[in-house]
Amino acid sequence: MNKTNSTHRSYWKQKKWKMMLAASILTAGAAPALFTPSVAEAAATVKPAAYINNMPAEYDVVIRQGVTYIALTELQFLGDYTFGYDNKSKQISITAGSDKYVLTPNSKTMKKNGQTATLSSAPIVVKGKAMLPLRAIGETFGAQVRWNQAAKEAYIYNTNNAVVKDYNGSDLTAAREAAIQLPRFSDLGQPRLKVKNPLGPVDSSTAYIFEQGQKDRFFTIEDSDLVSYYTITNGNAMLKWQANLGKQAGTIGDLFFIKAKSIAEVGNQPSVAGKTLVSFKYSLMLEETAYELMDKSGSSVSGSAAPAKDKIIVEVPGEKK
Repeated sequence: MNKTNSTHRSYWKQKKWKMMLAASILTAGAAPALFTPSVAEAAATVKPAAYINNMPAEYDVVIRQGVTYIALTELQFLGDYTFGYDNKSKQISITAGSDKYVLTPNSKTMKKNGQTATLSSAPIVVKGKAMLPLRAIGETFGAQVRWNQAAKEAYIYNTNNAVVKDYNGSDLTAAREAAIQLPRFSDLGQPRLKVKNPLGPVDSSTAYIFEQGQKDRFFTIEDSDLVSYYTITNGNAMLKWQANLGKQAGTIGDLFFIKAKSIAEVGNQPSVAGKTLVSFKYSLMLEETAYELMDKSGSSVSGSAAPAKDKIIVEVPGEKK
């Protein structure tokens, strides 16, 4: 199965991937417990969300009788899958490399390469779109599946030992690249904030900010609108805090790299008092990453460099390791 390490690309590229149905993504992390039927309690006032290898699901998540479903085509974010639907036989076909799966809506019976297997839940069709139950995705395609009741979020992801190895290695540039590829889960205890004013595909961007010499915690800033803070725990990136930025100039706490006041915050606001930070912002148009070393007094080092293929993080001259 042909996969790449492009999960961490900027948000505008995520939109482009969705439109083209062409992303093949590989992430890493420890395997948590599988999803349970407790998803039936999802609050009606909050739409459930799903993230497939850190990519937000393109279509609505559906919950029926305690079972959570995502659209068949969301599997594009797990690997190199092709899909088909035979209107005459009413069968769904999924091909991945030499493997072929045949599923029938409302039936727990599935065939893989001609061999019959039984799913714990049957696929369904909603408004003409084939939907797969989360547990069946884990059972059939070897993905890890996790449900976050407080955040009303489902996570479906692959594992990649090479990324884990890079994260645990001594090369700081490779370790940071791995950090932003790790599975991201929410620890907010409530639904996460969203980008309120998304920019178009050309202007949209994501910046990644680490403490100098560190790899185990980082900020992201999406479209100069949404700031998120993650810490790495047990091979996973846990979302601890978020803020939507307004148009009024200012800062948030001691987060000196933020130049606007917040209009909404969730989670526990982190501190960078006395810290030196390094930021990375990739430009697809220029095919290079702008970097900056900064503290409360301002920027001490800045520049740009071309990262390795399908990467964002680059080595920063003068950074203390």
